[in-house]
Amino acid sequence: MGLLLLLPRPGAAHTPGLSVAELEVEPDGHVEARLTFATAEPLAGTRPTEEDLRAFVMDGVDVTADGARCEGTFRGASVTEVDGLLLEASYACPRGAREVAVTLYYLSALRPGHREVARIVGPPGSNAVVEGVLTGDRRSLTLRLPETARAAPDTRLGRRLVVLTAAFAAFMLGLFVWRWRATRNRQGARNAK
Repeated sequence: MGLLLLLPRPGAAHTPGLSVAELEVEPDGHVEARLTFATAEPLAGTRPTEEDLRAFVMDGVDVTADGARCEGTFRGASVTEVDGLLLEASYACPRGAREVAVTLYYLSALRPGHREVARIVGPPGSNAVVEGVLTGDRRSLTLRLPETARAAPDTRLGRRLVVLTAAFAAFMLGLFVWRWRATRNRQGARNAK
């Protein structure tokens, strides 16, 4: 795999100087990131190892939830079907954040004029999306999540608790009625003797 990354490849369907960062906020809050470049673009002039690519992503991308940094995990690198370099990472952000932001510090290290099409997509059903073109001078993008996207997991938990409480109450009522009838039947049997 590592050798594929070292081979020079023309970016046939990838515009040189333009890369793509896609981040998806999952229902549990964590963020999945996919960064796509023309193959040699991020580490031009070097022979990148897997560790170089990991360091590039972990040092060059900062994801936050409500201003608190989310811990990142490098998921790997691969060559895409259009001869681009795909770097993947996951960020452990908490559930229920009001906003998720990304800062692409690596843009300052790329050649002048490099542009990054960045997009952050909220959890499924939230219809929350923000996108923009980032450069070395404008490296950040922030997605503000609607209240419904933040409250949805808590609402589901609340509904489960209501259903569980109702089921427990019905069980206890049934047990009480059964015990009451059993006691009444025993007393009736004693009186009949």
